[in-house]
Amino acid sequence: MKLVFNEVFNDVNQAIAFEKQVKGWRREKKEAIINGTWNLLPELAKAKNKGLLP
Repeated sequence: MKLVFNEVFNDVNQAIAFEKQVKGWRREKKEAIINGTWNLLPELAKAKNKGLLP
């Protein structure tokens, strides 16, 4: 296993909440944060809601 992303949080509860949120994401959204392209997240979310992505 290899660490591909990390983020620093001031509050452990925020870190836990973020981890739970990311665990529910599709691969495309996870790859976006790994690649540092956070700006793609809203578009990826819209695409899923419109049924454009599996």
